[in-house]
Amino acid sequence: MLRFIFCFICAVPALHAWSNHYLFNHAALEVLPEVANAPKVKVESLEDFLIKEQEGLAAEMEKMEAEARTTYAKYAPQPTMLSFKGGDKKTIRENFLRAIRINPKTPLGFYLQELPGKKLPGPRADSLSVSMFGDKDIKGTYELYSVRKGDTVSPLEALSTYGDEPDFGMDINLFKDNEGPLGKDYGFGDQSFGNPKLYFGTQAPFHIGYYHESSIIYFAGSFLKRTYPKYRIHQYLTLARFAFKTGHPYWGYRFLGWGLHYIGDLTQPYHARVLPNNGTLRMLWINLKAMLGFEASKTEAIENISDRHLTLEHYHFNVLRNAYKNNELTHPFIENLKLIDKDKTYGSFDKNYIDDVLTNESYGISDEIDTLIDETNLLKGFVDGKLTDKINKDALKKLDTLIANHMKGVGAHTRNFVRAGIPKT
Repeated sequence: MLRFIFCFICAVPALHAWSNHYLFNHAALEVLPEVANAPKVKVESLEDFLIKEQEGLAAEMEKMEAEARTTYAKYAPQPTMLSFKGGDKKTIRENFLRAIRINPKTPLGFYLQELPGKKLPGPRADSLSVSMFGDKDIKGTYELYSVRKGDTVSPLEALSTYGDEPDFGMDINLFKDNEGPLGKDYGFGDQSFGNPKLYFGTQAPFHIGYYHESSIIYFAGSFLKRTYPKYRIHQYLTLARFAFKTGHPYWGYRFLGWGLHYIGDLTQPYHARVLPNNGTLRMLWINLKAMLGFEASKTEAIENISDRHLTLEHYHFNVLRNAYKNNELTHPFIENLKLIDKDKTYGSFDKNYIDDVLTNESYGISDEIDTLIDETNLLKGFVDGKLTDKINKDALKKLDTLIANHMKGVGAHTRNFVRAGIPKT
């Protein structure tokens, strides 16, 4: 009943929950001694890791998928034909990437990011070694430089950098109704929501988690439950632990960074709530009118949610980037990411953390965020990365305070997840 409206609501033109996770990952993790003080690790090719550990990895991945089948991926278990069975230098990379069901065309090159305003420590990375989409995806948002196999790199930089990698093509075109051949093999079925014809639109169900809508909404739109960020987190946390255990710390941090991406995505209020400031009855009413041919309310809701999602994303990114560029490291968005006093209050990361703690918090502030975006007139008062005279400055102070306070939780969730993946000392 609600499927067609939510398909449009979730089809945001760019589905990065936050632009450039590095900017908050770095701040959150530089105060975590287990990462900040960890020894540098040697860059290793994926093929070298896979070939050396293929036998043990095959058994670990079989166990990983068996567990996921009853919890995280119950709607789309891994097809038996995709089980990882190893391979040689020519085949093992694609065998592995298909086994974890990501797009095997994702470059997975060797690169790191630098903070805005700082000189790159190495040659600028070729954008096509980073993302399937090259400059279309990278230019203007990321400061990336190349590293080479055999170089030693900081765990802080590796974790912070690779927390963006799932936005570089890994989850693109994996459903049966998407372009290309992957969907027929991967077993995810038709795309549950999001527009498969839009750039980045096909990754939506992997990066969004609606875990707190009403039972009526789930009954009317059961497809909303077909989301996979928890599955991805489970996969990459398992792989990170295995890589660390078998003596491959570079891939331990890189896999952990992949999982960290989805943690960051779910801290974005618009990735945890379908329609902030619209209760169940209003959502049903909008849908009913659309079914009867009166689509103005539906169109307005779609445009509003898309505009707010993108504007919040761009505003948060620009504030962080400008603070780093101007060396304003005491900016509340940055400082609050570093506060560790809340870490223990949330408890350790476990299988219930995402529902009970993380997205419960994101969902909980979604109405207030949405309201303040209206009160600030942010959609018209923030243009091309700059504030204009149309902004409501008093309301903007309230919005900034709310985002800054939310960054305390973002920092804590980041660290709690990383603690769950790195070896205990």
